[in-house]
Order: sequence, then C-alpha cells, then structure tokens
Amino acid sequence: MNKFQIGKTLFDKTMSLVQRSLDIRAARHQVISGNVANVETPGYVSKDLPFQKVFERSLEGPSVLPLKKTHPHHLPALEEGRTDFSREIEMAPAPGVDIDQQMAKLAENNLMFQASIQSLIKKFEALKVSVNETR
Repeated sequence: MNKFQIGKTLFDKTMSLVQRSLDIRAARHQVISGNVANVETPGYVSKDLPFQKVFERSLEGPSVLPLKKTHPHHLPALEEGRTDFSREIEMAPAPGVDIDQQMAKLAENNLMFQASIQSLIKKFEALKVSVNETR
C-alpha cells in the first residue's frame, strides 16, 4: 500500500460522517440552549433538532466539502462550511419548557459530541502512526 492509498483509506467517509455529526450536534446545542434561555418566557414553545433524523437525511444528500478561498477576488462561500438546519427544527406540541428535560438533552448531546471528537482524535492518531511507519 503506497502513501496515497494509506491517506485515502484514513480519510474515507468516516471524516465526513464525523464532521456532519459535529455540525448537527453543535446546531442542536444552540436550539436546546435557546429553550433553556426562554424557560420563563410566557407562551414560548420549546424546539428540538432531532439528531438521528437530521443525520440520516444528511446522508441522502451530496457530501459537501468546505471551499478554500485561493484568490482575494473569489466570492465568499455561504457560511464557510456551515449548514442551515433551521428547516429541520421541530416544535413541541404545547407551550412551555421543562428545564430538567432540556438539561438532560443538553447533557446527552454534549456526551455524544465528545464521543464524536474522540473518534476524530483516534482517526488522526491512526494517520500519525501510518505516517511515522512509512518513514
């Protein structure tokens, strides 16, 4: 296996999937944090970004790589690598925010975000080992 094949194997779909996971988890964190911030707002309807559903839908679309601006006259990319999940946000059936439920969602989302980060770290460690072994 040559160096190019090693790099291609290490940067397979895993990196793209982890990136999507992190983007969705970060967006979900913002949505849930908004619920917590509005816990005492009369008539506020809590929102959620259902991770599994959004992640599965993201797999159906094309994989998008962030664009690099290589010339000062290039037009800027939209949101530079960010994805808009606003159409995926679901509203609760009734007004009100259960703070305990929202804090539990935040904790679970944070735990899963950290797990995604750990998988990314492991992937880079494998790359580092491969590079060192080819020297």
